[in-house]
Amino acid sequence: MDRVLTVWHEPIGQPRHRVTTRGKFARMYLPKDHAVHSFKQAIQAEFGKRLPAIGPIKLTVYAWFSRPKSEIRKTKPMPEYPHIKKPDADNVLKAVMDALNGLAWYDDAQVALVTVEKMVCYGAEPPFVRILIEEM
Repeated sequence: MDRVLTVWHEPIGQPRHRVTTRGKFARMYLPKDHAVHSFKQAIQAEFGKRLPAIGPIKLTVYAWFSRPKSEIRKTKPMPEYPHIKKPDADNVLKAVMDALNGLAWYDDAQVALVTVEKMVCYGAEPPFVRILIEEM
């Protein structure tokens, strides 16, 4: 079940849940208008309907972020380079794994090997996430 997904969306890291208290009970939630929800929906739409894998999974995530406007040049070359700002690689991975949980695998505990790479796009190329799912 090797699958390669390309999602044309700015990579977004999974945020920390917010906590509110009602009486003596605490409730954890993510705001409904947070951008991570549209990121997850784009991943799920690209994956489509398929049966989840049963065995161990190798997951590779390539996150390509848009180039900052201050680094766009008209005459100089604009090569890609590693992205070393927020969001952290593990938070991008969490968002991808949450989006594919129940679709690509039954439980994210099946993911045995993970690779995440963050880069800034070449020139004015649009941001995207490439996800490679392989059964081990």
